[in-house]
Amino acid sequence: MCHVIASEGADFVCIQETKTKAVTEAKCFSVWRNNRVGWVHNEGENGYGSLLSMWNEESFSYSSHMMGKGFIAIFGVHIKSNISCVMVNVYAACTLNDKKIL
Repeated sequence: MCHVIASEGADFVCIQETKTKAVTEAKCFSVWRNNRVGWVHNEGENGYGSLLSMWNEESFSYSSHMMGKGFIAIFGVHIKSNISCVMVNVYAACTLNDKKIL
């Protein structure tokens, strides 16, 4: 995954099912392959359903976020196009009831 992010010059990446409760700055720097990365982590429940949204701080200007069970919404401006946007990382559980709630 690190190779793809670096080689493709990604501006924003959404990762689902990280299976971790804690994400560190060092881990994000390692995944992104530099320290110009912003990120928000939703740990899910006991690591399951966890989400990680990451962005290149030179391409996306973060302003705020909101999260709940199964989603992270990141508000900001795509710097290259000067367009305000919301990037949403969504994880729907496997049960129909949980999908309806989401």
